[in-house]
Amino acid sequence: MRPLAEQFRDRIIRTVVPDRPASMVIPHQAPALDDACNLLADCTEAKQLLRAKGYGQVGMSVLEIVQLLPVAPQRPTRKRKGKR
Repeated sequence: MRPLAEQFRDRIIRTVVPDRPASMVIPHQAPALDDACNLLADCTEAKQLLRAKGYGQVGMSVLEIVQLLPVAPQRPTRKRKGKR
């Protein structure tokens, strides 16, 4: 797991179980928690990249920033010749 995902994991565990260190807690569904933390890390990094490319403003959610992106150009389709 990436360091940012681990930070999210520790923060979530400390929120739910505040009286013990996050490293001492064994989650019931560790893979599900890891998936959620990786998703949070991906969204955080995607938001940073989009902001660096000039999209969005400080405080906007990832969804709001993505809605500002232009529509991708359509790739031309190949015309198929007759059956072989």
